[in-house]
Amino acid sequence: MKIGSLDRISIYRMATVMTALAALTILSIIVITPFVPAILLAVIFALSAWPAYSWLEKKLKGRRGLAAGLMTLILALCFILPLMFLASSLADNFAWISNNILNLVQNPPQQPPAWLATLPHVGPHIIEKWGAYVQDTDALTSLLVKQTAPATRGVAGVAGTFGRGAIDLSLGVLIAFFLFRNGVEAAERLSILIGKFLGPRGQHLLKVSKSTMIGVVYGMMGTAVAQGTLSAIGFMIAGVPAPIFLGFVTFILSFLPLGAPLIWVPATIWLFAEGHTGMGIFMGLWGLLAVSSIDNIIRPYFISLGSNLPLLVTLLGVFGGIIAFGFIGLFIGPTLLAVAYTLIIEWSYTEKNPTPANKAGEAPPSASLGS
Repeated sequence: MKIGSLDRISIYRMATVMTALAALTILSIIVITPFVPAILLAVIFALSAWPAYSWLEKKLKGRRGLAAGLMTLILALCFILPLMFLASSLADNFAWISNNILNLVQNPPQQPPAWLATLPHVGPHIIEKWGAYVQDTDALTSLLVKQTAPATRGVAGVAGTFGRGAIDLSLGVLIAFFLFRNGVEAAERLSILIGKFLGPRGQHLLKVSKSTMIGVVYGMMGTAVAQGTLSAIGFMIAGVPAPIFLGFVTFILSFLPLGAPLIWVPATIWLFAEGHTGMGIFMGLWGLLAVSSIDNIIRPYFISLGSNLPLLVTLLGVFGGIIAFGFIGLFIGPTLLAVAYTLIIEWSYTEKNPTPANKAGEAPPSASLGS
């Protein structure tokens, strides 16, 4: 009877401990969930910039904290500072548009301004009824408010997504500092855990994940920098207004498949519309042969360092990442899907080709991942 009581006490104690651990785990997940995008971004930053950090640490004679601080500062200059510049430029351009609309409403000219015709949806309708609106400014104000309401909601939504992305990006850069400083120990612990769950094969899968992640990030960043720079140069030569700003927007949109043409094609059309035929031809050829073509050189080269990804995986990663994580999903989405896709291919290769080397825990040759 006494033994039975002890067994029941042990069971109750174990149940209490397990319940407490489960509750602690659930609460921890709830606490950490808002920071998952920032943590994933920090991991991507740390892995991609690790060679530079290692070089910097050697130059600083092993002072990890200082090297991590400098790398974090470099990341902030590369990502947060341009984001602030973009936000400032967007605010200035939005203020310019608002002032033009306000002046138009308060002092409407007898003839509509030429730029009004370029406004999508709103412009042609306003020009058609310009005479009546000149005599009745209240009607003009009402029309503008009604027609621009969807655009205003869209701008508010973009601003919200942009703000969330800026916060996650800042947190990601901050978390990257700790990953740089304590990355060696964290990698060792992760390697031990992977080994316990997956055995010797897990070490190879970990290396594949790392190389894939680095290849994808380098490919995306290299392409974006090249397309943004080439676009800005083309805009300067062609005389397009705000070439630096448009080049930076091209840099951002280059993370999207076929994102760069969203800037240089309208710029080309604008040049033709303004009567600059020669520069319009130049801008079109420059955008097609220089800006867009560089994507076919840089991105495949870097991504092939880790794996050769199908276009569908990249598309789903980009757009799914944006939906799930907002602006920073441009980085996180393609990287996560690329790693998952590569691991599935590697794993299926192992199952189909159980060579003696695999049985001994050695990695097989990498499978060819055709697109």
